[in-house]
Amino acid sequence: MTPCPLGLRLDPSRSTREQIREAATLGAKGVVIDAVGEIAPIQLSETGRRELRHLLRSVELSLVALNLPTRRPFDTIDQLDDRLRRAETAFTLAYELGTNLVLARIGGLPPENNAEARATFLGAVRELGRRADHRGVRLGIETGPDSGATVRGLLDAQGSPGLAASVDPASLMQSGHDPVETARALGPWIAHAYATEGSRSSTLITSIDRRSGFPTGALDWEEYLGALEEVNYRGYLTVWPDPVRPAGAQFAAVLERIKRL
Repeated sequence: MTPCPLGLRLDPSRSTREQIREAATLGAKGVVIDAVGEIAPIQLSETGRRELRHLLRSVELSLVALNLPTRRPFDTIDQLDDRLRRAETAFTLAYELGTNLVLARIGGLPPENNAEARATFLGAVRELGRRADHRGVRLGIETGPDSGATVRGLLDAQGSPGLAASVDPASLMQSGHDPVETARALGPWIAHAYATEGSRSSTLITSIDRRSGFPTGALDWEEYLGALEEVNYRGYLTVWPDPVRPAGAQFAAVLERIKRL
């Protein structure tokens, strides 16, 4: 497989600037940053934005994507306009910081028997795609609650250049979906992928397979990376560390595993 560059998702509870320098030292090629705290659109001044771009250039790191934290899905009209406006400010910030990708968890597609929620959700996705495209970026829908086939159907139906998919194996496995099948189903819609399995959720890993030494239900890395190659994905593989363990050690472990493959 053609090696994809490795990125590192930063911890929003720690200094972003310190972590950027650490990421470069670890050998990461890019970072994913949360649009919260000191990096929130309403907090980061024009000067701050220039300084952040300069820092990334100085350590030769790319901004892989800006992550937009979401507390609620987009399937209810309650405060929906506010959430859409907040998303748009993140789209603008991402573009100004030098990335064309914003990641977000927008919730699962409501079932057909919940017509109101489904219509609201589809309308919100359409509007998110329109606003992202208008700002020169794409919204990467983080996988998890729905299967790859469902997300692919949603993206095909929308047909928006402002929409894309971000594959998160850990979240997929937690929801009972196969990351390999998801990658194959989403194909050309994939704009970002994580190189992380189930470490962010202790419920995913309950025992060790004595034959392999890896947790039961763990990601089949060879199959996962092979599926990404099949769909011609050449973007970043981002390590999303478990915040309760040292990020450096987790990044190094993924880097070593990928090298072995």
